[in-house]
Amino acid sequence: MWNVYSFYVLYAEIDQFNPLQYTDFEPTNIMDRWIISKLNTLIKEVDNKLEQYDITNAALLIEAFTDELSNWYVRRNRERFWATELNNEKIGAYCTLYQVLTTLVKIAAPFVPFISDEIYQNLVVGLDKEQPESVHLCLWPEVNDNEIDYQLEQEMGLAYKIVKLGRSSRNIANIKNRQPLSKMLISIDTLPKYYADIVKEELNVKEIELGAEMSQYVNFEIKPNLPILGKEYGKLIPKIKQAISKKNQMDLANTVKNGGIEYIEIDDTQIALNAENLLVTMQGKEGFAFSGEGEIGVVLDTHISEELKEEGYVREVLSKIQNMRKDKGFEVLDNIQLYVAGNTLLEEVIKKNEAVIKHDTLAMQVMYNQDRDSYTETNINGEILNIDVEVIK
Repeated sequence: MWNVYSFYVLYAEIDQFNPLQYTDFEPTNIMDRWIISKLNTLIKEVDNKLEQYDITNAALLIEAFTDELSNWYVRRNRERFWATELNNEKIGAYCTLYQVLTTLVKIAAPFVPFISDEIYQNLVVGLDKEQPESVHLCLWPEVNDNEIDYQLEQEMGLAYKIVKLGRSSRNIANIKNRQPLSKMLISIDTLPKYYADIVKEELNVKEIELGAEMSQYVNFEIKPNLPILGKEYGKLIPKIKQAISKKNQMDLANTVKNGGIEYIEIDDTQIALNAENLLVTMQGKEGFAFSGEGEIGVVLDTHISEELKEEGYVREVLSKIQNMRKDKGFEVLDNIQLYVAGNTLLEEVIKKNEAVIKHDTLAMQVMYNQDRDSYTETNINGEILNIDVEVIK
C-alpha cells in the first residue's frame, strides 16, 4: 500500500496534480472501472466480515485487493502516468488512484492504523483542511452498487490468473519476463481480445492459442500415495498402479486437482481416487513450460529464435540503463548521455535499436567504445557489456 501511495505522490508532484479540481471527472477506462468495482466490492465484503467478527478473513481480503492494486492496476497503467500531456487518460488514472487510496486507508485503518493515517494526512488533510483531522475520525466508506460490475471483475480476474500462471511457467523454465517468447497455449476456449492483449503484453509473448490440448505439451505422472492407499489396500497396490496407468492421465489429473473423485474397481473392490490418495506431477515436455490451477492450464513455448534473442538483449539493456539511472539518483525526467563498450555483438544490436533505446531512457546520444574509467560491467543475458550514463546539464 505504501509503495502504491509513493508511486502516486511521485508523479502527482511532478504534474502538480490536484484531484480536488476534478471531483466530477468520471473515468471510462476499463482498468479504472475494474479497480473501482473491486474497491466497492471490498468495502461490502470487509464490512460483512467485520460484522461477523471475522477479523482474519477481513484482513486477507484487504491484502488480496492491495496486491491486485499494486501488481495489476498500477503495473498495467504506469505509462498513463508517464505521459507528457495531462490528457483525459492521465487525469482518469490520477483520479482513480486517488479515490482508491483515500478509500482504502479508511478500510485498512483498523488493521494498520499508523500507516493509514500517515497516507490520509498527506492525501486528504493536506489538500482539504475541512476534512476530519484523522482517518480514525472518518465514517466507514459507503458502497456504490452502481459502480460494481461483477462480470468485469470475473473477466479481469481470469486474465490476472492466467498471467500469474504464465509467470510461474517462466520461473519454472528460468526465463526472464524481458525475454520475448513466440507462443502461449491456454486450455480455456474463450478470452475476450482486450484481455488476451493484456496477457500477451504482460507475459511478453507474441501469440496466444486458446483451447489448447494440454496433453500434447505436458507429461503427466500419477502415482498412488502409498502411506494412504497402501495402508488400506496394500496387496492391491500393483493392480491400482496398473489401473491408474490405463486412465486418461490429463482427465484424471484435472479431476482430482479440482476436488473430484474417480472410481476404479479391482477384485470386486471399488476404490475412490482423489487428491489425498494420489500424487500428481505435471511437467512441460522438452521446449515447453507448464503451470496449472483448477481447470486452467497454460504452456509457454520456450524455443527462442535469433530474432527473439535480439529483442531480449534490447529489453535487458533498457532495464540495466534504467536501474543505473535510479542507482545514480537521476531525476525521472533527466536527459542522459549513454556510453557502451566492450561487446561487438551487443553494440550492433544497440545500433540497430538505437532510436527505441534513446526514447525509453531519455538518452540524447549513444557513444560507443569511449575511453572512460566509470563504466559498469553488466551481464546482458550471458553477454558482458560495459555501460555508463551521465546527466546532460
